Amino acid sequence: MINIRQLTEADMQQAIEIKVLCWTEELAGKAENTLSVSEELDDWVNWMHKAQENNDIRLLIGAFENNKMLGVAFASFAEIFDIPEKGIELNGLWVYPNQRNRGISLMLIIYILNFYLEKGMEKIVVYNHHYAPSNQFYRKFDAQIAKQEYQMNGRLLIDVFVADMMSMKRNMEQSLKKYA
Repeated sequence: MINIRQLTEADMQQAIEIKVLCWTEELAGKAENTLSVSEELDDWVNWMHKAQENNDIRLLIGAFENNKMLGVAFASFAEIFDIPEKGIELNGLWVYPNQRNRGISLMLIIYILNFYLEKGMEKIVVYNHHYAPSNQFYRKFDAQIAKQEYQMNGRLLIDVFVADMMSMKRNMEQSLKKYA
């Protein structure tokens, strides 16, 4: 049985290893992979602990089966330039390639949506590079491209998706039924 729970600092090394693995896979040929596990780990652990001083509520969760990490997701309040009020950002979603097509991404996002809906949030923003296969995933669940921007010194086109959280949650819960 897959269990979703909040990550501890001890989980972060493996969570970042998944991120770097997925980042490298997704960028294949589109932009140079410049991620270092140690640098990313320092940045994300720091981010994890700075929520309060930034007036934020940050959620870092993982999907586990028999205590084995399958995937992770990070979320926080959205920047006001993305969603002026009552918005969150999906800061990252990474699932081991051999664990995909099991509904893990759906479970992680539904957990995040439930958590923030209880806090009165309404919209979600997701930054995803333009060529990522996961763009179809977000479109399937009613996310619309609000804007595009270039990152990595102009080398990587990013699609910025925005969606209504309740609508996304309903659609994801419906889709998750096929994995039951």
